[in-house]
Amino acid sequence: MTRKFAALAILLLATACVPSIVATPPQEPIQVGFYSVTPQVEWNRPMMTASEIWTVDGYALQSLRFLDVADGQTLSGREDPDDKAPVFRRTMLPNEIQEFIVETLAAGGWANVKPKGLKPAKFGGLPGFRFAFGMLSDDGLEYDGVVLGTVREDTLHIIMYMGTRLHYYPKYAKDVEKLFKSIRT
Repeated sequence: MTRKFAALAILLLATACVPSIVATPPQEPIQVGFYSVTPQVEWNRPMMTASEIWTVDGYALQSLRFLDVADGQTLSGREDPDDKAPVFRRTMLPNEIQEFIVETLAAGGWANVKPKGLKPAKFGGLPGFRFAFGMLSDDGLEYDGVVLGTVREDTLHIIMYMGTRLHYYPKYAKDVEKLFKSIRT
């Protein structure tokens, strides 16, 4: 009997550690930090995780990431002096933030990261920036992406959409553009 309770306890603990996935209801605002967005399609959204990373078809195919980076932290949110990843500084200009993101992607194993089209853009009602990029996975698969961001109260807030160039990036690119326009601060 004791073994059954022990097995049940282990099973319950194991399932508690696995994030549950919920579907975002299309056309309903979702709160992400200090702002909300309205998804145009049903994204799979893991719950019980520190960051927001959504996907429709799988993270290796396409993802929509909502990231907040405080002054002095890396894109992953760490503040480790031994870490070689670049660090965000609140005084960075948009071109420096673009470089920070590109260097972080390269440090994470992506190859041939090429940014393009940096320009001012609205992040909800706030001034912000946007740029596109292309890159290669470690097995040579081509990806495209776009970043929309702003700096508010010494924190960088970005939404990054990326997907395989051949099919998945273009499949949801128009929906992501509508999501960008739906931001409410």
